[in-house]
Amino acid sequence: MEEIDLDLLEFLVYTDTDYIKQAVAGTQYLPRTVLGVGTFLLDHDGDVNLLTAKQKVTFEKFLQPLLFHVTCQGLAGPETCMGNGEIEQDLLKKCYHNNIFRCHACRAATHNTIEN
Repeated sequence: MEEIDLDLLEFLVYTDTDYIKQAVAGTQYLPRTVLGVGTFLLDHDGDVNLLTAKQKVTFEKFLQPLLFHVTCQGLAGPETCMGNGEIEQDLLKKCYHNNIFRCHACRAATHNTIEN
């Protein structure tokens, strides 16, 4: 498993819980359950091995997709991504903060389009 970006997890758990609420919407899970797993991971330096079986399922179902391999939305939808289809790890917190989910290549293309 890749290392959890604790700053990103802290942002999702404490600053902008809407992403977790959206992920849980329509399921039988409660946002507070997912937030609790996130808090536990923050308290334990992101050590997934310390999770119980139920916590691990919650992590894999809701938090892992928000923390890893997030799909780039491209210039006009995911099929228009100019990179590899995923947002690079170093950009994820910025993407969540700005609610603009684009990889480096798509951000550069957008920047170039604005300049021209």
